[in-house]
Parts: sequence; C-alpha cells; structure tokens
Amino acid sequence: MTDTWKEGLARMVRHRPLAGLMGWGVRLVVPRQRVGVALVTFNEDEEILLLRHVFHTPNPWGLPGGWLGRNEAPQAGLVRELREETGLAVSLGRPVHVAHAGSPPFIVMAYSGQLQPGEMRLNAEILEARWFSLDHLPGPLMPFTAAAITAGLSLHRLTTPIGGHLVHETS
Repeated sequence: MTDTWKEGLARMVRHRPLAGLMGWGVRLVVPRQRVGVALVTFNEDEEILLLRHVFHTPNPWGLPGGWLGRNEAPQAGLVRELREETGLAVSLGRPVHVAHAGSPPFIVMAYSGQLQPGEMRLNAEILEARWFSLDHLPGPLMPFTAAAITAGLSLHRLTTPIGGHLVHETS
C-alpha cells in the first residue's frame, strides 16, 4: 500500500531533528501578541475593586492585572500581578471577558475571582486602591474595563447566593 505525500511528510516530521526544526520554524513565522490579564472582583456590597495606576493614561482607574511573562499561563500571571500590585492572594474563577484592543494591539483577558483575606500593600505602580459602587465608578473607564465589569457582574449575580438561593436575573 502506498502512502500519500501527506502521510510521508507527517512521518518525516516525527523524527527528532525535523521536529526540532519545525518548532523553530513556528517560532520564526507565527506572530506574537502581548497578552494582558485583569481581575474582576466584588465585595459583599457588590462594589468593584479598581486600582489607580501610575502608567495608565489618560484613564488611570482600572482593574487589577498586568502583562503576562513569556510562556506564563494566564491564571498564574494574574495571581502574580495581583500579589505584586496589592500584596493580596485570590481564588480565581472563570474567564468573564476577552478582547483584542489597543495600539499596538494586544489580547486581554478578565477573570472573576474572590480576594483572600489579607492586608493590602500597594506597590510603586499603584497610586490608590478603592472599592466603587457600580453607580459611582470613576470615569471614563477604558472600554475593556467597562465590558469586563459588566460581564463579571452578570456572572457574580448568577453565582452569588442570597438568602440561601442563587439569584437568576431575567432581562
């Protein structure tokens, strides 16, 4: 039985030297994107935690988070960024919003999460941390931040027990 040219090619690239070359070829040809991560977390009063960042202009208030390191998993990067910026730990939930934004463009992912008890210690990148009611958010917020808060709030309301029952909004 004869192999097709695709089967022959697949057999060739399974050999170690060619597999290594394939990896280098992918790294050279496939473009890279910066990836950011952010945390959407609410307190018991349904207030959102926002940080006033030194380097965020012209909209200094935003979600806790930052850039992933090379080959860093998004969840690990967000845990690291939160600890660096605030000294706090978090139990991460699910992703609530993903966007392609900015100039130059980047990918940014927001996760839900619950802060662990601890003392907040802001690093040099953060001017201030504050819990905001949803009716009194500092403005204007970046479009990603506003969209992530909206998505996170929907999940929060669907998964937060009130009086022993989950809240399911119908709108």
